[in-house]
Amino acid sequence: MVQAARETNAKKVLVATETGMLHQLTKANPLTIFQPVNRAAVCKYMKMITPAKLLRSLRDMTDEVTVDDAIAARARSSVERMIAIGTPSPRGE
Repeated sequence: MVQAARETNAKKVLVATETGMLHQLTKANPLTIFQPVNRAAVCKYMKMITPAKLLRSLRDMTDEVTVDDAIAARARSSVERMIAIGTPSPRGE
């Protein structure tokens, strides 16, 4: 997302993710207005993830999350639709 923010020439971008991303996006491209779709989209669990904790989890293979196959299939379908919606236009916007 930050890379896309750096590369966009758009004057305004709607952001449909956790609002904690807004500062990073604005820092990456101060000329673009990043407007949250939902200002209340705050995830306390995302705030708990730090680079050090992520590194430890990947290095030690800990904190694995397992999801039932049926739920995973539905979630995968949702993520694929979100990616399709977010695919940039030929102009990159």
